[in-house]
Order: sequence, then structure tokens, then C-alpha cells
Amino acid sequence: MTKRILTVVLLAILVLALVVGAAGSKGTIRVGTKNFTEQFVGGYLLKLLLEDRGYDVDLRTGMSSMVLREAVENGDIDLCMDYTGTMWLTYTQHLFEGETQEELFEKVKAYDAERGITWLSPIWCNNNYSIAVPRAFAEGNSLYTLTDFAAYVEAQAGKVRIATTFEFYARPDGLIGMQLHYGFAFLPSYVIPVMPGLTAQYLAQGDVDATVVFGTDAVIAKYDWLILQDDKSFWPPYDLCPVLLTTTLNRYPDLEPILTELVAAFPENAQRLMTELNGRVDNEGLEPEDVARQFLTEHGLLSGG
Repeated sequence: MTKRILTVVLLAILVLALVVGAAGSKGTIRVGTKNFTEQFVGGYLLKLLLEDRGYDVDLRTGMSSMVLREAVENGDIDLCMDYTGTMWLTYTQHLFEGETQEELFEKVKAYDAERGITWLSPIWCNNNYSIAVPRAFAEGNSLYTLTDFAAYVEAQAGKVRIATTFEFYARPDGLIGMQLHYGFAFLPSYVIPVMPGLTAQYLAQGDVDATVVFGTDAVIAKYDWLILQDDKSFWPPYDLCPVLLTTTLNRYPDLEPILTELVAAFPENAQRLMTELNGRVDNEGLEPEDVARQFLTEHGLLSGG
């Protein structure tokens, strides 16, 4: 075979491969996640499911809430899983006025629809922010609500140590807003900002007296911590929804039934199940991708399952 013929054959093979590859994929979906366990699991649920249904997926993980939101608004991300309360308070600076989970979802959905962003039906897991303390510490000081805790911090002249993520420290629905809502203040030197995933470690080691957690964090049960009741309703519901660019949904309309099928695999009250999924990563040491694949397989959502 001459060099020229060989070149023609190789080019033909390359073109054929490209054609077959293009024909075998519906398109590429750019999926983004935030920087904690539940988001990692959610990202792989989307990735594995969409790949199974014929899409290529470009998964981008580890963003802060604001970075992820900006990526969606700028069109750099097609799809993510985000929280109703985070969108309403943090992204748009609205106030929480006691809306139910359903009412808040409808407000979020309507607001973003005008901005070219579609919120599909939620996983009703309410992964709300909470303040956790060791049970012995709570019982020894009669601390069961955030009102109790506020009075205790004030009695200690603000000298109560708390671990917080950098994001929670700065958010309007975070540490500063909570202190304003409940009328107390930590001494700044007693607030310990740490990287995501390390707040629980600081409390477990006894380096702080309290820490911020999510409602679906598996470490709460692991260490038998007490969650201080938000008795003055500072935090809104934080239900998890598939969020995607409306232009992407218009281009690939079958994304909606695919993602709705995923949401339908979760029970009506999904907080306990979501906590279990997070626990398989945080407590059992499994990889988020493996946890996601196991869930999808168990619910018959993968073609090979």
C-alpha cells in the first residue's frame, strides 16, 4: 500500500469514527456541583443517568454556591442541582416570609422562568442549615433552641467557639444573619472559618462548642449531636431541584422526563433517604459515584440495572 493510499484510508477511518461518535450521542450536557457530599452524589446521579440515556456529560465539581449560580446565569453550565432557599435568599436577596416548601418552590420557579432558568420538580429533602452541639453540652446548659443558645452566648460575653464554612460566614442566610435574627453576637476571634467538610471534624475533636451542619448530614447521627431548634423560623426550606438553562431544555426536551424520573425515585419526604446516601460517603467511605450508581441501579434507572 502506497503512502498516499494509506493516508486516504486513515482519513476515511477518522471521518467514520467522528460520524459514528456524533450519531451515538444526543449531545453534551455541562453539569455543575457545589463543594459538599450531597452535591457530589447529586452530580453523579445526573451524570450517570444522562450518560445511560445517550448524552455525553461534562461534570464540573467543587464550586461555591455563588460561583455555580454565576456559571448557570452566564450559560457556562447547563444543569445542576440547587436549593430553593439558597436561590431565594442568597442569589436574589429576598426575605423569607414563612413560605411552605411548596410555596417557596413556586416562587423560585416563577422568578427564574423570567430569566431563562427552569426549575423542575423538587426532591423534598429540606437540606436546611442547622447549628449542632454535643448532646452533653446541650443538656448541661439547657440548650435546645437557638433562642436558648443566643442567651447562652450573650451570658458568656460572646466567648463560645463555633466552626463555620467561609460561605456560611458570608451568606445573608448564614452566621451574620442568624445572629441578627436572634439578637446575639459571637466574639469574632471565637468564630472559626474552615473549608467545607471540616466543620464537623472541629466539633468531633472538641475544638469548638458548636458547628454549622446541613439537615441531611450523616455525621449528626454518627456523633449523636443535638440540633438546636430554629424556633424563630430564620431559615427557609432548602429543597433540592434539577435546575437547567431553558435554552438547553428547548434543545433537548427529553431532559425533563428523564430528570423527572430521577426525582420520582425519591419518597415524598426524602430527608432521611438523602441522609443515608450522604452517610454511605461520609461514614462508610464509599465514593459518591458508587453511591449514585447503586441508587440508580436499585431503582431501575440504568439500562444495565
